[in-house]
Amino acid sequence: MVDELDNELADWKDLRGLEDWSGLLIGNGFSQNIWRSFGYTSLFEAAKQKDGAHLSDEDVALFDRLQTRNFEVVLSALATSKAVATALGQPHEHLVASEESIRSALVRAVHAVHIPWLNVPDATLDRVATELATYASVYCTNYDLLLYWSMMRDTSAFRDYFWTKKFDIANTEVWGKKSKMHFLHGGLHLYRKPTGQTLKRSAQPGQNLLDLFAVQYGDATPLFISEGTAEEKLTSIYRSDYLSFVFSCLVHDPGPLVIFGHGLGDSDKHIVEVIGAHQGRSIAVSLRPGGNVRQKKAAIIEALPNAALHFYDASTHPLGAADLQVENPD
Repeated sequence: MVDELDNELADWKDLRGLEDWSGLLIGNGFSQNIWRSFGYTSLFEAAKQKDGAHLSDEDVALFDRLQTRNFEVVLSALATSKAVATALGQPHEHLVASEESIRSALVRAVHAVHIPWLNVPDATLDRVATELATYASVYCTNYDLLLYWSMMRDTSAFRDYFWTKKFDIANTEVWGKKSKMHFLHGGLHLYRKPTGQTLKRSAQPGQNLLDLFAVQYGDATPLFISEGTAEEKLTSIYRSDYLSFVFSCLVHDPGPLVIFGHGLGDSDKHIVEVIGAHQGRSIAVSLRPGGNVRQKKAAIIEALPNAALHFYDASTHPLGAADLQVENPD
């Protein structure tokens, strides 16, 4: 451990030159700093709210039966069940109805919490892209589109392993000095085919991906992990060629790591375990001043006993700047 167990937080500018920070791990605090509505506690609970398309009692019972709150698991299970029923010549209209109901509730819930594309200033995305490009590897556990939109502002600076719309695990070599993007829990721009293959959806001129999320993408289902235990998240990761690959990149990355806006809680224990597995690794963790900083530090020190830890004030990092906040007109 490097920092003292006290209530003090460093200024990021004092830590930036301390190490060659090659990696950046981003959590939901980044998205909340731009759009407060990302502070929701549960997309599943948002989808149950009866102010539009919502999960029916039968839909909720299906989530309960599958012991998950992750939409990707349920929609994939329904897609597989439809394929089996069709192959056997069995009725499957009830499966189609369930899929449509759950998908509609998911679309409404996502739109309820996600910032509209037109609301995000180009200058904000440019600032985010500039900061991301200073890291060799960027890892993100968010499923929203803010990071992807930022990456699209300067496509020459980033590589996401999708050379075409299909991910090819046999073709992942990155050439040149590019920042490698890893969406550890998927994203609204990613889809999973029944075969397990991962697709990246692209918007055409005049379209945007958030609106396209409401339009079914062939037989593919959205690939993102919105919630669940660490064990549930790992199960979803191992079911996907792309998620398994980017998670393995994190596992084998021993470089100095900056963590921004990530709570490192029990539901992301799978992330905590792999980033803390490298003895003596320098890790800089953002915290917000106020509250019991000392207690938060103690929890992180306990979770990452092998790391050389530094704690800094999130508001002093470029991704935590107060003027990145977009006000909700509603």
